[in-house]
Amino acid sequence: MAASAFTIYNEAKLYMVNGTVDLDTNVVKMGLFKSTSNASTFTLSTGASVTNAVNAAGYTGAKTLTVSLKAGASAKQYKMHFASVIFTASGADVTSVMYAVIYVSGGKAICWSKLSTAAFTVTSGNTL
Repeated sequence: MAASAFTIYNEAKLYMVNGTVDLDTNVVKMGLFKSTSNASTFTLSTGASVTNAVNAAGYTGAKTLTVSLKAGASAKQYKMHFASVIFTASGADVTSVMYAVIYVSGGKAICWSKLSTAAFTVTSGNTL
């Protein structure tokens, strides 16, 4: 299965409209989370409330994104665009990966994607 489209957390919509989250100025990160995570719970509001982040010897942590906003397919849509994100398993396997979550560093949860229908492993020396 291909990764699902990113789904915005309920409160993230409010945070973007009222200016609490400014995708142009906030430090935005993407992290990997295990199959046992609550990442797909729509009512999460902070990055810290997402449980079971990948914490493996081969995982170097969340990646910082440089976000730009672009017009979408219609006048009512915008796209959050960023360069490709590559995670490399270095020195050990990274196991139980299932979700990618985008959040403001030290702040609000923005959106999540289910990367596969089942947890998977990125073996040492390989990339995701």
